[in-house]
Amino acid sequence: MARRTRWLAGRHAAAAGTLDLTVTAPGRPPAALRVTHQGTGTVVSFPVETEPPSEPDPEQAAAAPAASGAARRSPAPRLTFRIRLDALVAARPTRDGAPRAIPPAHTESWLPELVLAGGGTDPIACDPWLAPLACPLPHGRELIVAATPAGDLVLHDRIPQPYLDRALWRPDGTLLVAGRLPDAAPHTTELVLKHGAHAAELAFPTTHDDGRFHCALPLGALPSLAGTVPLREGRWTLHLREQGAPGSPLDVPVRCAPTVLDGLPAARTVRGKPLVLDRHRHDEALITAGPALPAPDRGPYRRRMLREQHYALHRSRPLRDTVLYSSFGGRTYGDSPRAVHEELVRRDMDVEHLWAVRDAQTAVPKTARAVIVGSAEWHGALAHSRWVVTNTHLPRWFTRRGGQRIIQTWHGTPLKRIGADLTGTLCAGLAHLAPRPRVSRQWSVLLSPNAHSTPVLRAALGYSGRLLETGLPRTDAFFAADRDRIAAAVRERLGIEPGRRVVLYAPTPRDDLAYDAGHHRLHLPLDLELARQELADDHVLLVRSHPLVADRLPAHHAPFALDVSAHPDATELLLAADVLVTDYSSLAADFANTGRPMLFLTPDLPHYRDTLRGFTLDFEARVPGPLLTSTGELIDALGDLEAIAAAGAEAYADFRETFCHRDDGGAAGRVADLMER
Repeated sequence: MARRTRWLAGRHAAAAGTLDLTVTAPGRPPAALRVTHQGTGTVVSFPVETEPPSEPDPEQAAAAPAASGAARRSPAPRLTFRIRLDALVAARPTRDGAPRAIPPAHTESWLPELVLAGGGTDPIACDPWLAPLACPLPHGRELIVAATPAGDLVLHDRIPQPYLDRALWRPDGTLLVAGRLPDAAPHTTELVLKHGAHAAELAFPTTHDDGRFHCALPLGALPSLAGTVPLREGRWTLHLREQGAPGSPLDVPVRCAPTVLDGLPAARTVRGKPLVLDRHRHDEALITAGPALPAPDRGPYRRRMLREQHYALHRSRPLRDTVLYSSFGGRTYGDSPRAVHEELVRRDMDVEHLWAVRDAQTAVPKTARAVIVGSAEWHGALAHSRWVVTNTHLPRWFTRRGGQRIIQTWHGTPLKRIGADLTGTLCAGLAHLAPRPRVSRQWSVLLSPNAHSTPVLRAALGYSGRLLETGLPRTDAFFAADRDRIAAAVRERLGIEPGRRVVLYAPTPRDDLAYDAGHHRLHLPLDLELARQELADDHVLLVRSHPLVADRLPAHHAPFALDVSAHPDATELLLAADVLVTDYSSLAADFANTGRPMLFLTPDLPHYRDTLRGFTLDFEARVPGPLLTSTGELIDALGDLEAIAAAGAEAYADFRETFCHRDDGGAAGRVADLMER
């Protein structure tokens, strides 16, 4: 590979509106400096002025390769190029005929090259560890003199951005970071971690000191509605934004200063959870959270060995007096498995309680011990637990053994079609249809919430085994003596002021809005800014997505709109709500126990009904509340709840009679009786 001979030896902002670049260029002097826009190919040229040899700038001294022999005796000539910043601004590409203005979040890059006497070009080498130089541009932007990852000089036209120059891991998994703020940074900022694959973010307040920011990120033990949990698995980019800004504030990437690049990647493992501070796109700060799964249990080969050998080995051993609970595949500590667990603990049943947890993302009480989904311990628990209580499907390779009792509580009244009933819809595929009869043979008993659901569950799930119409154990909370205390505790924990009306918005996931089989996008037809303007004085909006939904509401919508999806038990949220807004969720059948108003925001009803899934009932005729198609209609309905309740009283009573007739506070007790026999 040819040795690089043309290096950046100095750069500084000269007179206002100009930038001087000094380059060492041995041999025949180049004809000009050509700066090319990366994306459109637009070219701007600048003349060359030769300077006498001199010592290189201290910042560049380490960048240029060491000379030897004659080179030491004959220093390479240095050339200076004066770049007019207004020429670059004028050469910005137009977009759709609009003026040459760049969206704030966008970066335009220009590549400087030397035009050789023969007509060819040669890039200018630049030390990748060189501290970037900023020159101000109009409209709050700046031109950055920096290096590409390959070590070539590049100019970036962008908004001012912060630089992280100190980072330290504490033993507990807290990452202490500090850095330089842009000159125009707002007075109060927060550091935002944004998930690379899903629309999820975490925000942490920063402190400022003499143009610098400081922040502590407790990534090994994050306080959340699900308890204290480590950072969720994934790649998280770091951004800075104004704290408490109205609307949708701009998230500015945090970049790594050269002083920290040598120390990257910087890793810390906390209770088996690997956390790594690193960079991507050359210098943008990145945090990677690995899986909570123990290292020996990771990887496709190990998963196969656990399934085919470890699980099989434990199946050959005697059953243990253990109850393994699984709620939404380990995503929550809640729903009907929680109600059954608490009933068994109340009865002091002499068993060990294990709770399946995915990626350590939900805390479990002291009455149970967490086992990580996918671990060797989890495989063993599936094999030797005498009881398994689950509200969703178990792995397809699981086989119920003699003496083992699998209690399938299911996860709600099937208002929308499921399983085999999806034939003829957009969801009709092998994932929904083919495995149902085989998987349902895993169960010892299936619980039905009501008479409407019993034939639906049998047919849709291909189940011919024992079915008990017990009601859903999760609805027992609506009849508990301490239900008002629970509701008040939820409101207090969420910081809801007394006197505010609590609106819980709980949309169902859309099968056609999915990242993959286990992660769905958030369907949010609400105009949150309009709702805030009209309702924020005396309402608070709680947004609770389904456990399969990976997206989260951005934190800047608080305090009016709060994402409560991490709360482990939706029933507690229903207790705290004054009004339920949903679309096609089974939570409507649960909430009917309260007698409180329900509103149905269903702008996509024709698509959902006729194409995507469809219903097990005449949805439009039977739901106990108005069908709304816009945020404006929802706002109007919230202002007229008394009239809506009066007009829909008969439909509400019919809905409650149909879907809540088995709800009496004793469902978990009936399941416990079954397990004690």
